[in-house]
Amino acid sequence: MRWDVTKPELPSLSEKEFVIMALLMANASRKMYGLELVDQSNGELKKGTVYVFLSRLAKKGYVKSEREPEAPGIATPRRFYKATGEGAKVYRAIASVGGDRWLQGVGVFA
Repeated sequence: MRWDVTKPELPSLSEKEFVIMALLMANASRKMYGLELVDQSNGELKKGTVYVFLSRLAKKGYVKSEREPEAPGIATPRRFYKATGEGAKVYRAIASVGGDRWLQGVGVFA
């Protein structure tokens, strides 16, 4: 596929992806698991779809994940997520041009 300089491919985030990235950036010092993102989103993210959005973000290269180490008593280890450097750049760029308006419903960021 040829790159058309008249139509540059700009990075983008959907509203839900932006909320996820905002939560990951607000907690950048640690990794978060999917249901923790749901809990901290004040109803913006749902249990049934958070992993779909996390998967999309991972395919774009904006988040990385790793599985929790196996331990006795843990049936299925959780997967932890963290923003990548590229994801942080895209998030900050979109936030700087008004993307943070999506965060008005998320009380942590209001």
